[in-house]
Amino acid sequence: GAVLGYACLSSQSNKRAVTDEEDKKLHRRCEECTPRPRTRRRSSAPSESLGKLVLPLFPPSGVVVGMDIGGTLAKIAICFSPTQTAMATRLKAYLDSQDSYGKTGRRDKKYDFQLDDGAAVVFVKYESSRTLEALELIKEHKLISPETSIGCTGGGAVMFKSAFRDQLQLGWNEVDEMQSLVSGIAFLIQHVPESIFAFDHSSEDAMATKKYLRVGSGARYPCLLVNVGSGVSILYLESSTDYRRVGGSSSGGATFFGLAKIISECKTWKEALDLARRGDSKKVDLLVGDIYGGHYTKLGLKADVIAAYFGKLARMDRGQVTKEDLVAALLKLITYTIGNTAFLYARIYEPKDVIFTGNFLRDNDLAKSKINFMVRRLSDGKINALFTEREGYYGALGAMLNAKHPEV
Repeated sequence: GAVLGYACLSSQSNKRAVTDEEDKKLHRRCEECTPRPRTRRRSSAPSESLGKLVLPLFPPSGVVVGMDIGGTLAKIAICFSPTQTAMATRLKAYLDSQDSYGKTGRRDKKYDFQLDDGAAVVFVKYESSRTLEALELIKEHKLISPETSIGCTGGGAVMFKSAFRDQLQLGWNEVDEMQSLVSGIAFLIQHVPESIFAFDHSSEDAMATKKYLRVGSGARYPCLLVNVGSGVSILYLESSTDYRRVGGSSSGGATFFGLAKIISECKTWKEALDLARRGDSKKVDLLVGDIYGGHYTKLGLKADVIAAYFGKLARMDRGQVTKEDLVAALLKLITYTIGNTAFLYARIYEPKDVIFTGNFLRDNDLAKSKINFMVRRLSDGKINALFTEREGYYGALGAMLNAKHPEV
């Protein structure tokens, strides 16, 4: 089923063209699902236009900013007017002069894009705990003037509002997190090519081929949107404006990184993922084959199904496994739990597709492929797992779209 009115794009490098037959299969999968015991009433309209999402009017500064200050990371989307102003020129020159800012600020240049009218959007992230330091950096270099329109979402929208007001005379429009997420995703899919994709098979291989999807004239609902950040939130979308949070999980990106630091003493997110890539979770997890010597045919359990995460540690010494193996097993525990949770919600709500996004999945094809594998295995390939590019920035982009210039 097509969640967002897409068709498959041809691709380069590890992307490939999709045949008509494959495209038909992709759109048939969910329609072939067997009825579920619990269902929700679907919207009477099978499709609905995404609606025209546009940028807010540019203020005198020529800059519109969206901030998403979450529990772990803060993400910023900055849109520059096609008409250059002194402040916009100064801010853009500073951002272009380097790729890192302060202790944890980083520019994500590969995500930048330009709209048809010439407006340019750039993305920056930093650790949320450094927000007051970021404020001082902005003040020192005079990067943002009080005439700037700002939208802010996430817990930091409340926590840091007074600090920005008192020290920079900056006010912002507080934007609901879910509204920011949904509108940010819809805007990118409308305006920026190659923003959403599916894997072409159910392997856990991180090099699985991506099939990018392009937007058509409308959107078919309902769908589930699984946002994986510090934790996990699951939204049920009946249209681009009619949505609600239906559940989630407390096991997300922060859980993975926090436990990875304990069991491996890694210092950075990148180091944790590198350890996971080099490790072998089968040396840590207890599999069905370890218990029965092979497949448990009577119950339909294959030998490689995990019977107990970290189960082998119950009967072996800690020194017999490496930190790489432990972190690999941890990543599998988190991603499989996310995939399993999404599948169970899909059993209840019967969506056309399940879209996964969030900062945990940013530059993390290893995690994406494992989630994809779990969803497709549990659903016998009948549920489409879709993934997005620019993960983690949808909230910031949605806040930018809802930015206003409030009184300080």
